[in-house]
Amino acid sequence: MDGSARYREILSKQLAMNPQTWAALQQRGVTEASQVRLDFAYACPNEARAQALRGLLAEQTDYETSMRAERGVLQRRWSVTGRTQATNISAAILDQWVDWMVSAGLEHDCEFDGWGAAVPPPMT
Repeated sequence: MDGSARYREILSKQLAMNPQTWAALQQRGVTEASQVRLDFAYACPNEARAQALRGLLAEQTDYETSMRAERGVLQRRWSVTGRTQATNISAAILDQWVDWMVSAGLEHDCEFDGWGAAVPPPMT
């Protein structure tokens, strides 16, 4: 699969989840005025690619990141995980952010594996 097709496949998969996740956040009281920290993860084929992606994120963002090796059945895989600073989000902002995150990962042959946010449960 060429890079363009891989980009479209990953982006399509990730964007398809955004409306559900945004709706779940809204049910928990998150609005466009809320400050939220987003957690994210990437799957990388090796340590060098993971380090390169982590370097790009450090250079271009203020995100907290870490990387670790994960032992698979046949080989070791690497992951890069992190967290954004608190920021305002909306459905449109999330779509733009996911697009950038997918592109950033693919620059280093890593796949953006998704995002989430920890928010307090809704007040009753």
